[in-house]
Formats: sequence, C-alpha cells, structure tokens
Amino acid sequence: MNRIFLLILVSIFTVSTASAQTTFLKKLKKGEKQTVVFYGASAAINTSNRAWVDQLRTRLERRFPEKITFYNCSKSGIGSFWATENFKDSVLSRKPDLLIFGFSENDAVTRFNNAPWYSGKCAEYMVDNLRAQNPDATIVLYILSERPLGQSAETRPELAAFNASCREAAKKKGIILVDYSVEFNKIYDAGGEEALKPYQRDGILPTRKAAQEILVPMLWDAILGRDSAKK
Repeated sequence: MNRIFLLILVSIFTVSTASAQTTFLKKLKKGEKQTVVFYGASAAINTSNRAWVDQLRTRLERRFPEKITFYNCSKSGIGSFWATENFKDSVLSRKPDLLIFGFSENDAVTRFNNAPWYSGKCAEYMVDNLRAQNPDATIVLYILSERPLGQSAETRPELAAFNASCREAAKKKGIILVDYSVEFNKIYDAGGEEALKPYQRDGILPTRKAAQEILVPMLWDAILGRDSAKK
C-alpha cells in the first residue's frame, strides 16, 4: 500500500460523521436556537486544559450570535462510571441538541480498575439515553491521545484498547467520532516525544497549542461539515 493511499485513509477516518451536514447545523441555519453540552473529564474543564472548549464556544457564538446556549458539564478526575451515573442530571436536564463527550483517557487509568470494553459500553448507554429524549440530537464522541507520555503512560497501559472500544461504539451507533489521536500519532511518528510534548500537558492533557492547531479545527469541521470554511 503506497504512502499517498495511506494518507488518504487517515484523512477519511480521522473524523467520521453520520451525515455530511449535522442536524445541529441545519437547525441553526433555519434560525432555530440550539443547546450545546460538553461532557468530559479534566481535558474539558480544568482552566489549563479547556482552551479548546472555550475556543469552540467563541467561534460558534460568533458564527451564530444569540442562537446557542452552551453548558460545560465536565468534571475533573472522573470517568465513564461517574458520567453514566450523572447523565440525567448533568446532560439530559439541559436537553442538548449537540452533545460533545469523551472519557476514555480517564477510563484507562489503572486505579479505576476498568476493562477496555467499558468505555465503549458506557458511550453507547449515553447515546441511547440522549436519543430517547431527542432522536434528532447531534452527538460527537471524541478520543484524545493514544501516546501518553511519562507518568500518564504508566497509569494508562491499555489506553489504545479503551480508545478502540469507543471507536467501535461510535461506528455501532452511527454518531460522529472525532479522533484526535490520529493527528497526535502523526506528530509522534515524525518527531518522537519531544515533538509531542508541546501538545500534551503532563503527558496527555491538551495544551493551547493543541487546541488551536488540532482540536478546534477538527471539531469545527465535524460539526459544521462543508460549512466549516465559512467562519
């Protein structure tokens, strides 16, 4: 298999979508107000990590002024167990039209004693519950790095398997998957750990550089599709 074909495959599978234009975008273009909920762990809520969440919110509000209500219901130091137990109060109570969520980077931490399939099954549970409330909701599952560094690597020896279960869940449920690990792997393959460090604070959590160059552009394209070029 030649290198050009491999690069084409990477570009196709980095962001997989259920449709070319999301329901979220279609309703915004009709002038309907929409609610966005972010639901994740430290990567999405801690001040030093959440630049990508804040940047996405700013861009969406600039593009669709006074049309979007935005909630960040993420919580530091937790995984899918907490996420599923609190899904009704944290997410369903906000009645999201767009849910952006991901927990595999914490599910994989050994102290939580989870099996790799756990991330995917919990993701399916959350998708099913939101669809029961709102069948038209746009749902985005994200995966962070698959190259944790230092202590983060030691505490997540099976991270790849947890991420794989999320990929399978996204495929099974037909939701949008934004797999940041593909881009982080490319950086690592090109320059090793030293090249990757500027993108991963403490070995796995995203930096502002990662937000600007990778996370926000990929998420923006996934949500807005062909409209993404229109700022």
